[in-house]
Amino acid sequence: MSRLCVTRLLIIVAPLVLALSCSHKYKLTEEQLSQPSPWQFYRGDLSSQGKVHGGTFNGKLDILWERKRGEKPAGPVSLYHGSLVYPGTKNKIRLYDALTGNKQGYLKSHGAAQTGVVIYDNLALFATSPRKSWLRCINLHNGKRIWKRRVKDVAAGSIIVNDMLVISSTGGTLSAYRPENGDMIWSFEAEGGFVAPASFADGRIFQPCDNGTLYAISAADGSEIYEVTVESPMVSAVAVGTMVFATDMLGHVYGIEPADGRIAWQSELNGAVWTTPAVSEDRLFVGHSRGELVALDAADGHIVWRFNAGEVIKASATVVGDYVLVGTMGGKLFSLDVSDGRVVGQRQLGDAVAYSPVTDGDRVYVTTESGKIVCFGRKDE
Repeated sequence: MSRLCVTRLLIIVAPLVLALSCSHKYKLTEEQLSQPSPWQFYRGDLSSQGKVHGGTFNGKLDILWERKRGEKPAGPVSLYHGSLVYPGTKNKIRLYDALTGNKQGYLKSHGAAQTGVVIYDNLALFATSPRKSWLRCINLHNGKRIWKRRVKDVAAGSIIVNDMLVISSTGGTLSAYRPENGDMIWSFEAEGGFVAPASFADGRIFQPCDNGTLYAISAADGSEIYEVTVESPMVSAVAVGTMVFATDMLGHVYGIEPADGRIAWQSELNGAVWTTPAVSEDRLFVGHSRGELVALDAADGHIVWRFNAGEVIKASATVVGDYVLVGTMGGKLFSLDVSDGRVVGQRQLGDAVAYSPVTDGDRVYVTTESGKIVCFGRKDE
């Protein structure tokens, strides 16, 4: 065979081999199953505080790896078993090695997995967007579908509580399912819609509603414990720490007693709030539509410091040790000192930060609306 023919054959075959090697279905190994999962849900853990303490992250935004996915994120990214789990809009859930960014494979989602993915043992659970509204369960060891159930208009984000999958609906339904077979355990109905997902602490599920009501619901049977009325619609999850920290669209931040729903304090910011507070010890951090990240005292809600990012903030902030990270709709990412708001690092990512940064304490992962994934950490690791 001539050299020209060999060259032409390589030109044809090489892209095909590359494509095949990068498009295999994902299968979870027993070794991976034993690895910790530091950011399992849309805000890290069940309480939705958006924080990880400990680790080596130094606040500087050194890029360790970067991938351009070519498809928008459909829901929140998570960290499971050493993998970054990316639900895309092209009907696939992509998995990447969290350390290297290397592709590990994909799961077919048969729709945009707008809840993100939660993993229960070796089961991947997610619900797709309204056009193809299915709640699905896939066995990660063999890639086979275990079950699927019809659902309606799911909100972004879901959690596992007491061996139950808990999912909100924009129609005002909060439902709990058995992960292993999809049977419904209980369902709670409200008059408004649940745009935001639920949070959990001490036996109670906290569900914000777009009618301006926060519902406290028993995780045991789905019954209402109490409800709290705030001044305007609630469109983001609450964070549960020493209090239940909530926000509304008119720019109010609330500290609510978790036992009885009494509003202990209320603060007003300078713009609409679409974000969940990030909580670090005695402070919480809230971004708003006029481009500020505001640090508030968790005990009484007074403002400790303000940082002007100069652009709309739609994605919730994340606390990584002594630093708080926040992205903007203009594509900027800031790393700030939690004590005084001093800028430690800054990056321009090119387009809007779509969801909250996720982290394991050593590395921070950020996605943009165009599908770029960037991993930040210490380059001297």
